[in-house]
Amino acid sequence: MNRSRPVLVAVMATLAAAWGTIPLIVRSVPLSSQQLAALRLWFGALTVLGILAIRGDLRLRRTDPVARIVGLGVLLAIHWAAFFWAIDTTTVAVAIVVVYLGPVAIAALSPKILGEPLRASSLISLAVALGGVILVARPHGGATLEGVIAALVAAATFAAMVLIGKPAAQAVGGLKLAGLQMTVAALVSTPWAMSALPEIASHWWQISILGIGLTGIGLVIYWSLISVLPVTTIAITSYIEPASAVVWAAVFLSEPGDLWSWLGVVLVIGAGISAGRGDRLTS
Repeated sequence: MNRSRPVLVAVMATLAAAWGTIPLIVRSVPLSSQQLAALRLWFGALTVLGILAIRGDLRLRRTDPVARIVGLGVLLAIHWAAFFWAIDTTTVAVAIVVVYLGPVAIAALSPKILGEPLRASSLISLAVALGGVILVARPHGGATLEGVIAALVAAATFAAMVLIGKPAAQAVGGLKLAGLQMTVAALVSTPWAMSALPEIASHWWQISILGIGLTGIGLVIYWSLISVLPVTTIAITSYIEPASAVVWAAVFLSEPGDLWSWLGVVLVIGAGISAGRGDRLTS
């Protein structure tokens, strides 16, 4: 691996931390989770499609994996619907911990599906990151069968997207894959987007940040990184997203958390640093 990999890991960590601000937006906009997810998809898709149009890169080539891209779009729509369903039917803590079993599945399956070796150091970092998220969320009580099943679906689709999506990202590029995937997912979620139209004018800036910045631009960066980084490294650094939510809640929502939550944040950040160092040492 080349010497730029630690920089790319730092970019992934920064993106994950930015995604940790999404709960702040969710709390500030009086829309259902499904409506907000649909709007973020439409805003994100239109943003990336606009960039592709300017570049003259909207046309599909015969060699582009169209079926795989459509499947990724459907998986994205199912993933977010299942995740929001889990949040609605169980506690946020239980939902987060179950959904973030997805990176464990990614690490376990990547050697067989993608042929990427699973180093012992990566496995240790993954375990530390998972332990950190459990400390951050600490699920206790409030778990429901419906919510856990929905969270498991979200975890499975998360893992499937990364494992299926890496070859597509390498084939068409992160920008094009993000635009096409979000377009498919946006079309699937159109009924919820239509029902949310009356609220856009009142909350345009929050929805724009969520859709254009965190979703459109964010997914372009994400797929670009997946095309060049080992998926296990992506899995480890993705845990910074839920961990960073503790920091944002302390800064903006006056929710300081407790000692265990902050210990979890430290563990997740340490695992992310370890993932970056692991890439550097093998460069």
